[in-house]
This record gives sequence, structure tokens and C-alpha cells, in this order.
Amino acid sequence: RQFRDRRYEYKKLTKVWGKRIGKATTPQQKKEAEDTALVYDSLQVAHKCILNSFYGYVMRKGARWRSMEMAGIVTKTGADLIVQARKLIEQIGRPLELDTDGIWCILPGSFPNIFNFELEDGGTFRLEYPCIMLNADVHDNFTNHQYQNLKDPVTNLYETNSECSIYFELDGPYRCMVLPSSTEEGKLLKKRYAVFNFDGSLAELKGFELKRRGELNLIKQFQTQVFEHFLDGKTLVDCYDSVAEVANHWIDILDTRGESLDTDELVDLISENRNMSRQLDDYGDRPGTSQTTARRL
Repeated sequence: RQFRDRRYEYKKLTKVWGKRIGKATTPQQKKEAEDTALVYDSLQVAHKCILNSFYGYVMRKGARWRSMEMAGIVTKTGADLIVQARKLIEQIGRPLELDTDGIWCILPGSFPNIFNFELEDGGTFRLEYPCIMLNADVHDNFTNHQYQNLKDPVTNLYETNSECSIYFELDGPYRCMVLPSSTEEGKLLKKRYAVFNFDGSLAELKGFELKRRGELNLIKQFQTQVFEHFLDGKTLVDCYDSVAEVANHWIDILDTRGESLDTDELVDLISENRNMSRQLDDYGDRPGTSQTTARRL
């Protein structure tokens, strides 16, 4: 719990220093704010990765706290919680993507969002209504009423009370979320989306080749260019026309087999970076681009 709360502290400090970037009056202050915000954001992401992978660790044979029961209840509760959140969102707006530990959704512009209260001591209190709404639903349906705390270690006396330490956090709002369609009817793509900030920058990118190692540079270059045009125009037709220009350029390169490109540029586009985890002899006659390249070298 202390580890989890420490992540909340880093996430809060990330927002504090993020606001200081816009308030900076000198380049030195802006640079300091950007560097500090980056450090705290890296720390909170590191804590999040460890927390998210802990239930995976307890499933591993030989783990110090191995418990299939613990891993099972974590995954089951998490799945039930997200499904319950989806049902609630569907009554107000539209769910866009369900993740392991979160839900992306679009809400009406008239729906209550953020309230700022001025306190008597001069401070302020920020209330995020969508977050409070989801947390109230979690509290009603997922509170553990038989949570036990050790009260007396000598007599092993435990005290039973109600406990609910699962909370939703609000990220956004964002300007746009792009979800690619599947090539097969009735089949949905999971964990593959791009989210844009209001200034046009990418807030989050998941599932695309652009972030992966070992993919063709041609695909990465295409995605780098096409993502920059998803926010073009004022209508969907304008957006499609802008994206189509990029797509047509790369289709021409494929159709002409790169006639308009220099040899070095073409080789760079059709090359990929792969690593071999073992010695070449260990692979035997197994086919693969990495093994073939190693043999030729």
C-alpha cells in the first residue's frame, strides 16, 4: 500500500510541475520544470509497471509469495470492475476501448466534469465528477467487508473492517482518439489506438508497429507521417483526403519498387532490426531472417 501511495505522490507532483511549465517566465525556469516533470512522470510510470506486474509475479513458480488464489482474485476482480464501469458509462456516453486497468470513453459535452471549490483557509479542492461517479460505483459493489488487520501480534488477534482501496483516476480530456477497424467483419482489434492532445501532439500510442522493435522501417515511416494528418480538416471527409495523400505516396513507392528513391534510402526502408538471443549454432536449420543474415555474414 505504501508503494502504491508513493506512486500517487509522484503522479501529483508530475501535474504540479507540468503546470509550472506554462507559468515559467524564463527559459531556465521552463527547462527546470520540464526536466522535473519528466523525472516524476518516469517515477510514477515505473511504480505503475511494478504494481501492474505484481499479480503476474505471484503466479510464477518459485516466487516468494506465490499464490494462484491471489493472482486469480486480482484478475477476476479487475475484469468485473471494468465490465461494471462499462455498463455505467453506456448509460451516459459511449465506451471506446476497455483496457486491463482502465476504460476509454466519450462523454457528452453537457455532462458534469471538473468542479473547483474554494476553501475557507484560502486553498482549493478539485473534484473530478466522472471519477467520483465511478469510484462510488466501485465502493458500492467491490468493498471488502471482511478485511482483517493484525491488532495484537502476540495473541494473533485480528480486527475485521470494511476496506475499498481501488480508485479510478481521471486522465484527459483529449482532443481525439483513433481506433483502427479490423479487416474482418465482426472482429475487434484490442489494445491498438492513438490518442491526441488538444495541441495536436500524441498523448498515447499503443499496439502500432511504430513503437515496436524489429519492424520494417517502411511501416514505421508511413505511420509516423500518417499520424500527423489525423487531425487535419474540419470534417471527416477532409481528414480522409489528407490521410489519403500520405497513403497514396507510400503506395506509389511500393508499386514502383522505390524507383524514385536512392539505393541507400530504399535499403533503409526495407530493413529491420532484430536481435538473436542465442548462438547461431543453437538454432540449427531453423529458418528466419536473423539466422539467414547471420549465416551470410
